[in-house]
Amino acid sequence: MMDYETFKQRVMEEFLSYMPERYSDCTIELRRVPKVNACLTGVVIIPNGKPRSYCSPTFYMERMYEQYLECDSFEQVMKNQAVYLEESIKFLPEDIMKLDFNSLKEKIVFQIVNTKENKEMIEHCPHREIMDLSVVYRVIVNVDEHGVSGFLITHDIARAEDLSEPLLYRLAKTNTRKIFPFKSERIEDTMKRMMKRWGVTDKDIKASFSGVNDIPMRDRVYVVSNEYEFFGANALLYTDVLKKVVRSIGTDCYILPSSVHDLVILSTETFSESSKLRTLVRDTNCEHVRLSDRLSDNIYRFNIVDGSLECVTEEAS
Repeated sequence: MMDYETFKQRVMEEFLSYMPERYSDCTIELRRVPKVNACLTGVVIIPNGKPRSYCSPTFYMERMYEQYLECDSFEQVMKNQAVYLEESIKFLPEDIMKLDFNSLKEKIVFQIVNTKENKEMIEHCPHREIMDLSVVYRVIVNVDEHGVSGFLITHDIARAEDLSEPLLYRLAKTNTRKIFPFKSERIEDTMKRMMKRWGVTDKDIKASFSGVNDIPMRDRVYVVSNEYEFFGANALLYTDVLKKVVRSIGTDCYILPSSVHDLVILSTETFSESSKLRTLVRDTNCEHVRLSDRLSDNIYRFNIVDGSLECVTEEAS
């Protein structure tokens, strides 16, 4: 069985031979690709003689090597990756490789990440820090029932396209809520949808949540995300979205980052022990949330009077 370095070298030498003939005029190169809470080695396919594109097909060496260790067949991993790459390209808009960046400015959005866990990503990107988090920027190429595709705006891209961080922030502030409209719902409704996906009958679901409408407003718990349930924690950057939920509860509220995709909001009066809430978030992250989906082990407090938001650290609890 090959070690990682030998495997990587062989991929670079042989991968294109597993792709269809139309890729014969392409080259491949390695790029360090910052991901949420991780950094991977991207293998990028570049058409020779074509204009620069920020959407070049990319796959990841570490993930392929994990597959190789499982099946012990280099040929099978290459064939699987070639098929996967071809299928993925089908879901990109046909004209995406022809687009210039000006046509993509309306698709620049926020991405909130944990500052401590994403130092390498942040070093490569225009960003701003908010509490224990950092805001970076992405271009969304496509959103549909198959998922979300796009790319991170690095310093190289920002310089090439003359995009300052303040400009990126202004563009993302407008675009994020247009592309990913925010939504809020009671946590019971979230649980009902999950139970339905798991095959629980409507009768049993109804029985499980009888009496929920009798819960006082102050004791209710809400989940905030967006219509696609993708990077819904961006709502932390929109005071009006948070304030609408907080005012319905009627007190200052704690905001729990259950993942990068959603937030949980509850009353500081009903749920007054912040240390227990922080422990809950930390334990949930460790046991139930994928590394790539973790946002923070801290919680946040929203002031209903002035709309301010602060991080509740262990020292402040």
